[in-house]
This record gives sequence, C-alpha cells and structure tokens, in this order.
Amino acid sequence: MNTDKNFLIKRSFLDGINRELIISDTFLKFQNKDLKKNPFTIFEKEEIAEYKYGIRWISFRITYGRDYQIFVRNKKGEILKINFKSYFGKNKKEYHQKYIDILNVLWNNFFDEIAQDFLKKFKNNESFKIGNVEFDEVGITIAISGIAKTKKTKISWENVRTKNYYTYFAIYSSQNPSEINRGYNYHDDWNTGVLYSVLRTILKSKNIETY
Repeated sequence: MNTDKNFLIKRSFLDGINRELIISDTFLKFQNKDLKKNPFTIFEKEEIAEYKYGIRWISFRITYGRDYQIFVRNKKGEILKINFKSYFGKNKKEYHQKYIDILNVLWNNFFDEIAQDFLKKFKNNESFKIGNVEFDEVGITIAISGIAKTKKTKISWENVRTKNYYTYFAIYSSQNPSEINRGYNYHDDWNTGVLYSVLRTILKSKNIETY
C-alpha cells in the first residue's frame, strides 16, 4: 500500500512560509531552507537510520505553547529537524493530530522496515545493537549509569521486563528492578520507538510479556 503523504508545516508565527514536507515510500523531503533555488533537504530511504521525537513546552514564568519536534538522522550523521509550534492553545488539536500523522507515516514508510530487519537478525541468531542496547540469543545488555562510571549489565531473556510511559520506555530486570533498570526517552534517545517495537515483539514471541 502506498502511504506517501504531503504536509504543510508552519514552524511558528515568526516564519511566514508554509513549508512542504513530503514523506514518500522512497524518500523524505522537507522545505527547511530559505533558499529560492533549492529549499529542500532530501533523505533517500536507504540513507535513513534513526529518529526521535517529542513535545516541548514553551514557557516564560507560565506555559504558553507547545513545540512539536521530530528529528531524523541519516547514516552520515546528518539531522533533519521537523518542528512546528502552537501558542496559547491555538490550533492545538490540529497540530497535535498533524504530529501524530507524521510519526505514523514515518513509521510505516521507514522505521517499521528497520525494526523488521532487526527482528530478522534476531531470528537468525545474529547479535545487534539498537542505540546502546545489545541483543543476542541469551538476552540483552544495557548500560546503567552509576556515580563513578557507566556499567554494562546483562539481563537474560526470562528476566527482561519493560514498561512504557508517555515520554520514555523503561527496561528492567525482574530479579532486581530497583538497581537493574534503564529508561530511554523518545525525545532524547535515538530510535527508542524502534527499540520499543523490536524488544516487545521478541518478549511477546517468548510469552514473557503480553500487550
């Protein structure tokens, strides 16, 4: 099914341009520049590696707006930022729906396939990493930040547990959840959405967790 989608993005009231965002099944294209000849940044599908997203509150003494932010990074490390702002509740419902729609199309066109590639590796008993989470046949390895240093900790599959929150995804050990745990923020940590999908799919296939 073709899920190509076009959006018009007005980043803020200071930006007078309705910028075009095109999410094709073969590329991502955003009019993020003010150049007349070439205002678009284009990422081809095979270049796209990671994304992160979130809503930031705009405030000065009081909260008066929302900044909807989506970042896409390619394999060269280049980052494309898509964002738009709502002030004093104006267009809040419309903008929030646009934010959800963009995330859904990005997932359907790019990141679901990336998640499926990781799942194929797992099925073939290949080791891999999503962010700093390491996957293998035995379990996962997470990096836990301590006072002095960051410590890598292995959790066997039968002890892996997860919990999802609005802004982050948590992984912990059922044997020692208070000490062996780590949260991954959807806005700050790359590919947390992919991590969520891959890990929970594996846990469900093993009848460890159900959703």
